[in-house]
Amino acid sequence: MLCFKNQSKNEGDGANVSGRFRMGRYMGSNSSQPKQEPMKDRRRGSIIIFVLGMIFLLSILLVQFMEQILPHIQMNAMKNSESDLRRVAYSSLEVTLAVMAEYAELDNALYAPTQGWHNPLEFAGISFLEADSVSIEFQDESGKLPFSSLYEDNVTFLVILGDLGFDDYTATELVDKFQDWVDEDDLVRPDGAENDYYLDAAIPYEPANQPLSSLRELSLIGGFREEFFDLYGRPTDLYDRFESLFSPVNDGNVNINSADPSLFSMGEEGVNYEQMDYWEFLAGDDGARGTDDDRYFSAASQIPQSLKSGIPGVTITNEISWLTVIIRAKRGLSVFELRALISMSGELPSNRRTEFERFNREEPVFSIEDNSERSEEIGNLNYPFTVVEIQENEIVL
Repeated sequence: MLCFKNQSKNEGDGANVSGRFRMGRYMGSNSSQPKQEPMKDRRRGSIIIFVLGMIFLLSILLVQFMEQILPHIQMNAMKNSESDLRRVAYSSLEVTLAVMAEYAELDNALYAPTQGWHNPLEFAGISFLEADSVSIEFQDESGKLPFSSLYEDNVTFLVILGDLGFDDYTATELVDKFQDWVDEDDLVRPDGAENDYYLDAAIPYEPANQPLSSLRELSLIGGFREEFFDLYGRPTDLYDRFESLFSPVNDGNVNINSADPSLFSMGEEGVNYEQMDYWEFLAGDDGARGTDDDRYFSAASQIPQSLKSGIPGVTITNEISWLTVIIRAKRGLSVFELRALISMSGELPSNRRTEFERFNREEPVFSIEDNSERSEEIGNLNYPFTVVEIQENEIVL
């Protein structure tokens, strides 16, 4: 009995020891868990930092790649856009010429864009999906004084430069340098400049010794380069004012419907009072020239005598003889500009010394080089006037 109790006691003690051992293992496993969690957290944090670092590095590489590849993408896109916009511009020119020809046939002449052809695309009901916008601008070259008249008339040249704000000394210097540029000799006027002056330039060149083919050529003449253009060779407001008065291609009459009133008051202060009512009539209801409500004289008999005799030595008419058509086709950041000089009489300017066989109407003048039937058909259209010159983005073709 005593042995049984002792055995039971020992067994009980063994059970307690076994229970405590199992409890110890269970508790031991729980007590070791807090020591492992910080280690796992640190590993997780290191992985997150590594991933974020890789993302940051890849972002930098991606940005650098985009900065290098984006200009190439833009250039390719602009190149593709230019081809489309070029086609749109030439198509718009064809539409414009067709609309002008229709009005010229109906009215026997063209007087001013407000005659009805100021918005030819709208008149023809034509739009282009390849361009966001297409604008058409007209500059009546026959509404300006013939620039050739200044070659032998220094007095008028000085008066005009004085009206533009130049003092007598500067005006005289400009006139002398201009005359030395266009004359055929090498004699230097008192304030002029010949070969020696231009050969000392950073990029040496020589005077043309012939009439100007474009007013932009003034940028090569000493004095005019500093007064009419900025440091980058871009025309200033002074040049724009001068260009609004003179045309290098018009060597005949002046169209009163687009002429600047200041042409009739050179050397005077303000517009002649007798002419004021007529200028207000031409300006339309808004009182501003060059807008869609401008009026025009459709017959020479409507021109008052005060305007007919307003410019000494110049005949005043009411018809357009030279016209510059400016077309700008835009899509996004891409812009294509087309300029076409039109001769209503079919004559060529006296100051042009280039061959004009490429404007023969039997040839595909406005071919877009796509060898399509459309491009061949374009060149065979016949208009009652002649395309004298074409410029693409200021580049003469």
